Amino acid sequence: MEELKNKNTEYLSSIGIDVPEHLPEIENLDEVNPRTAQDIAGRLSALAYIIGLGFDAKGKDLLESLTKYNLMPYVSGHESELLNQDIIGDQDKIKMSWLTECAQALAWCIGLVELDHFRHCDDDLAHKIPFKTNPQEFIQKAEIRPITEIQEQSDLLYRMHWYARNSSLTGKECELSEGIVSERRRAIDWAYGVEEDWDGVPMDT
Repeated sequence: MEELKNKNTEYLSSIGIDVPEHLPEIENLDEVNPRTAQDIAGRLSALAYIIGLGFDAKGKDLLESLTKYNLMPYVSGHESELLNQDIIGDQDKIKMSWLTECAQALAWCIGLVELDHFRHCDDDLAHKIPFKTNPQEFIQKAEIRPITEIQEQSDLLYRMHWYARNSSLTGKECELSEGIVSERRRAIDWAYGVEEDWDGVPMDT
C-alpha cells in the first residue's frame, strides 16, 4: 500500500498536483469487502433513474420503474426517502444531479467507459446504461475490472480529494472540480468495499 501511495503521489506531482507525503494509506484488500460486478451493474442501473430526481423527474414515476425492474435493492436509504417525497429540496436536487459522476465511476468499474478526472461525465454515458428496459441481462453479464485497478483509483481519488478540498479551504486556484472528484471517490470506495452502506461512505480527507 505504501508503494501505491508513493506511485500516485509522484504521478500527481508530475501533473502539478502536490499532496503531502504524510497523508495515510487507504484500506488494504484484507480490510474491505469489494462489490461484485453484479452489485455495481445493479447500482448503476438504479442510478439511471435516481439521477432524474436532480432534473425534476417525479419520484413516484421513478419509483414505479425501479420497482418494475427489481432495482429497489440497489437504492440507498436516503434515495428511497427522496423518491417517496412529493417535493424535494433544492440541495437534494443538486446532490442527485451530481450522481452522474458516480455513474461514470461505476461504469468505469465494469469497463464501459474511461475516467478523466479533469472533465465531467461522458455525454453519451446514459446510452450505455439500461433505461426503461429490463436491466437483468446487463447486470448478469457485467464483468468487473481487476480489483487492483479499483484499489489504485480509490487511492488516487483520495489524494485528489484532499488537494481539491485543501485548495478550496485555502483559496488556492485548483484545476480539479471537488464535486467531480468527491462523487467519483464515493462510488469507487463503495465498489472497493470501504463501506457497505452507500449513504455512509466516509468522505473525510
